[in-house]
Amino acid sequence: MRAKKTKIILCIIVVAVLLGIVAYFVYANNNENNQENVEIKYQKTNMITNFRLGISDFDNMNPHLTKNRDIIQIDSLIFEPLLTITQDYKISNCLAKEWSKVSDNAYVIKLKENVKWQDGNDFTANDVKFTIETIQKNKKSIYLENVKEIETIEVVDEYTIRLELKNEIPFFEYQLIFPILSKKQYEKQDMTKSTQIPLGTGMYKISKIGKETIELTQNDNWHEIENESANIKNISISIFETMGEVYNSFRLGNIDLVNTSNVKYEEYIGSIGYQKKQYTGREYDYLSLNCKNAILKNIEVRQAIQNIINKEKIVISILENHAYASNFPLDYGSYILENVQFSNNYNLEKASNILKDNGWNYEYGIWSKEIDGRTRTLNFNITVNKENSNRVKVAKEIKTQLEEFGIHVTISELSNSDYQKILENHNYEILLTGMYSGYSPELNTLLGTNNLANYKNEEIDSILKQVTNMTSDDLKKESYQKIVDIYQKEVPYIGLYRNQVTLAYGQSVRGEITPNNYNIFYHFNEWYRQ
Repeated sequence: MRAKKTKIILCIIVVAVLLGIVAYFVYANNNENNQENVEIKYQKTNMITNFRLGISDFDNMNPHLTKNRDIIQIDSLIFEPLLTITQDYKISNCLAKEWSKVSDNAYVIKLKENVKWQDGNDFTANDVKFTIETIQKNKKSIYLENVKEIETIEVVDEYTIRLELKNEIPFFEYQLIFPILSKKQYEKQDMTKSTQIPLGTGMYKISKIGKETIELTQNDNWHEIENESANIKNISISIFETMGEVYNSFRLGNIDLVNTSNVKYEEYIGSIGYQKKQYTGREYDYLSLNCKNAILKNIEVRQAIQNIINKEKIVISILENHAYASNFPLDYGSYILENVQFSNNYNLEKASNILKDNGWNYEYGIWSKEIDGRTRTLNFNITVNKENSNRVKVAKEIKTQLEEFGIHVTISELSNSDYQKILENHNYEILLTGMYSGYSPELNTLLGTNNLANYKNEEIDSILKQVTNMTSDDLKKESYQKIVDIYQKEVPYIGLYRNQVTLAYGQSVRGEITPNNYNIFYHFNEWYRQ
């Protein structure tokens, strides 16, 4: 009996000891976490509230006069559009409170009523009308394409504007991303000759434009300042003669950020001592397959070619891994393809089976088939612009890949003028070309009437007409899934790759940094330096 009690006591002691150990570790862990939290709070209270940028080839801070891509990005912190674009390329309100498409070619836009210019004056619909008319008059504006189809501009009231277009434009709302300027500031002067500092409505305002530096300070009149007060209070922009000097200043730690599509950027700034985010660019290269060609009009042939081409090898061996393999015109991060899955099409066995199942025979190193009483072989010409050295190299690699499979290829390297004629008359077999992707999910250019591939699909035509007026994102995604399914089956084009853009930033920079082609300064109000 005594032994049994002794065992019970020992068990109680062991349990107590174990509980004590557990309690100690829980306390120690919590204490460690608390210390970490204290350290983070301490670091943030000692944050540096000025930010340093650099630009070369400075021309003008006015967003409607500049041609400088770096200034255009910086201007997004100073000036605001009616509508803006999110990280996943969805349209979103900015100066507009709401907008609606009231007919095929008419839009009504309601403006926010609490917005002031950086001089304290009210922002109104008259500023929007003035800006659009100014762009239309200035034929050199980078935003001319955004507004050239606007036929009439009606100021309904102080905070409402109605736009009538010459024709219906799919996803026209994506054109309303041009910065708005103050009518009061410019209506009595020639904007191109003005020496005044341009006013905006954004998070920052220009306080000084000098020969060597431009200074920005936080805009105390910003309509979002209560919700999104920025950590960074001042931004200093150094002006350099060349981009090489910008790179060097970044390397020395004198500026905090460089955004570049130069694939050889490491030759200038090295490979260590900074952080970076890389993202897909707007340059999209692809093969266009002429669907009116006697052989290429056969879907199985186009499917086979798609499965023969090894995009990853092209990216690695020709583009030195400074690009991203691509499958579709919208696969640059658009929300519209959020649930769409693309598979790697490179599969030689599948390509062979597709051709064999459709009556093609492989003998003596070539594929052939009897068509309308005539023996036809898989023998194509690839047209490329000889002035684009990378595309010429890619064309030669594709030729090698196809010929190893048994498809004979010749390459036509054309001058720029002859190449442009090919684009206009669509007279080719296979064309290696490219485009700058827009921000909207518009596909009419590639898949609609008179498209480059001479491709026709009535179901796609019907879907493209429907999606323009859809308001539900879920319905849009479902519709684009159908388009992708048809596209991957019928292969009018073969996506190859997109360019790579690098945002390099200093080790001291903190915050959520998520750049895309539209804006590199998302969440900038949360950024700071240590």
